[in-house]
Amino acid sequence: MSGARIGRAAATLSVATVAAAWGCELVRVDVAQPDDVVVAEVTALLTSGEAEGDGFGLSASALLHRTLRESGAQPVAGATVRIANQDGREVALLPEPRGWLCIGLDSLYWGRRQDETGAFCYRSEQTETPFQPGDQLALNVGLPDGTELTGASQVPSAFSMPELRLADGVCAMPPETQQRIDWTPSQGAWAYKSEVRIDGLDDAGDGVRADSVHLELLALGRAQTGLVFPGDFGLSEYLDGPYSRELILSLRDGLPAGASAVFAVTAIDRNWFNWTRNSSFTFSGVVRIPSVFGDGSGVFATGIRRRFEVMVGDAVEAPACGPEAP
Repeated sequence: MSGARIGRAAATLSVATVAAAWGCELVRVDVAQPDDVVVAEVTALLTSGEAEGDGFGLSASALLHRTLRESGAQPVAGATVRIANQDGREVALLPEPRGWLCIGLDSLYWGRRQDETGAFCYRSEQTETPFQPGDQLALNVGLPDGTELTGASQVPSAFSMPELRLADGVCAMPPETQQRIDWTPSQGAWAYKSEVRIDGLDDAGDGVRADSVHLELLALGRAQTGLVFPGDFGLSEYLDGPYSRELILSLRDGLPAGASAVFAVTAIDRNWFNWTRNSSFTFSGVVRIPSVFGDGSGVFATGIRRRFEVMVGDAVEAPACGPEAP
């Protein structure tokens, strides 16, 4: 017997000996195929008014689809989707043929789920809503075959931006500066998701051109209540994003004169955070923990959002957004 064959025989004997010593038994495991069930991704987002004390509007949407199989996703039409608070006040979400209007959990404001294959959209948009920050909301989805999905969420509490000054929802900042934006903590928030769409970077110099730039920033924890705009944005896109490194690095110098931005900060609840968090410290990618149960799965997420616009220039007729960042 050659040395190589002796080595293999010894290795086999060693494994067998260890298995016998531990009482192990090698068995065959068959992995079951996943069931074809309905997945509901439901969002109820309260948006505050421009001034302190204004009422809240509601943007609620539900994306219903089935788990993917060889036959592909099957649209889930004919469902009833209702959200009610602890006082019994209810909002019904109606079929929305323009699926791109549904709010996607991966993007709180810009509706990037418009190309969700096989998803059916239900939606409600209200300038005044019966729901309030801190409400306990219950979800009920009735499916055409008589089965149902349920979920629950507590809306985070309202937060304010004490140093932010707005006129008709707009504030101004000088060119090539950094702006500090702070807000008060939101009770019940597990994270704050900030999003910005910046226009007018054509004149950023050094070959940096972009018609519209959309950037996101996630701050974990209830106490993470501030950022520097625009410098804190773009970190996740620097190494692996759709924009050039030159463009992202240009944000460190502030925005050029003539640029503008739509800015949104949202306090998101535990369900939202658990469904969309990225497990960057493991190899598993996005870790999804469901909060919709019954005859299917999914998420029922709530959040509180504040939104405003920023104009960049020395002669902009709008109040200064706030103190410059040191």
